[in-house]
Amino acid sequence: MPVGTGTLYYVLREGSTREEQWSWHDVEELCRSGELTALARIFLPDENRWAAIGETRLAATLSRNPRDGGDEPVEEDLARLETEYKAALERVSEDPELLEAQLDAGILAAQLGNRDEARAHFQTVLHRYPFHARTAHEIRRRFSKAEQKAFRYLERPAPVWEDLGELIAAPLARGALYVAVPAALLIGLAWLPLGEVAASAIAFLWCFQVMEHTSRGATRPWEWSRSLKDPWRKLARPALLMSAVVAQLLIVVLAAARAALAAQEQGDVSLWTFISQSPVCLVAGSIVGLLYLPAAMVSIGGFTGPITKTLDPRRLVRTIVRMEHEYVYSVALIAAIGAVLGLLKASIGAVGVAGDVVFGIALAYAVPMCGLILGRLLGRMGHVIE
Repeated sequence: MPVGTGTLYYVLREGSTREEQWSWHDVEELCRSGELTALARIFLPDENRWAAIGETRLAATLSRNPRDGGDEPVEEDLARLETEYKAALERVSEDPELLEAQLDAGILAAQLGNRDEARAHFQTVLHRYPFHARTAHEIRRRFSKAEQKAFRYLERPAPVWEDLGELIAAPLARGALYVAVPAALLIGLAWLPLGEVAASAIAFLWCFQVMEHTSRGATRPWEWSRSLKDPWRKLARPALLMSAVVAQLLIVVLAAARAALAAQEQGDVSLWTFISQSPVCLVAGSIVGLLYLPAAMVSIGGFTGPITKTLDPRRLVRTIVRMEHEYVYSVALIAAIGAVLGLLKASIGAVGVAGDVVFGIALAYAVPMCGLILGRLLGRMGHVIE
């Protein structure tokens, strides 16, 4: 452990939640004088972790008098910490909304070595106060970078629209094959019966996985191989839930179209023909789908409650309202991508095979972009999902 003469080290005395800063020489003197004991903790910047002083080479400088030397004083210090922790737990039980009590309990639990309990206390704070600065600071000091990834709402990611260059480059972050292989699959499906349905399902699942992966702070797109570890949660559950959401939307659109058809007294026209030939129905259905379906995807990815609640349209509408401008900007970006795809399809639709190839590549490029947009939305606003 290299020691710089000008470096200040964070130190926590036993039973205290207030950090102090001392030079290495001062810490040694405090250990010799008995002011710091084996259970005091020091942050080691080279190792990016907190450690008990008794676990470091400072242990050789600890006072050996009856108050601070042997096993008995260590037990007394441990008992003092446990007493402080029990007091913090009592404060938490009296008022679970009290931020300071939860935070103190997390710090004391970490000092006692109860990492699972500390993690639970810190996560409770983050659930109630997402992206809380002091809590995030404590977590970064007491947990490794790998452990930090398990915390939700630790750090708010930047809005995707602040760096559109990153958004455009994201699909190729894993190399050209990341887009080329799915593009070949989508192009092949376009020439098969019901191939468009299968292509839509693949595009949705791909977009959903990129969204979930990005929402947890990942900087590179998701890999398909990850789905094989938990196919039910990664593939089957989102596919079934999204199918139910699409069915809900179709029921609303069909009911509105039937009412319009009845009002116009066109009994000899089929419902699907009326919808396909009515600009009002097509535009209205597209707008409703564009506003509703992204919220459903974000909700499926960020809410783990009962299926009936996940599919409740009222809850989805409340979620959209709570996301406010974040949702509007995200949907606007997705709409822009959709518009570009639509114009491309219209301009090359008559080209034939070459047109299918170009559109398949464009679609494969656009899907991870949409997943990244929704992932940033979920990462920034997931705490408002009921």
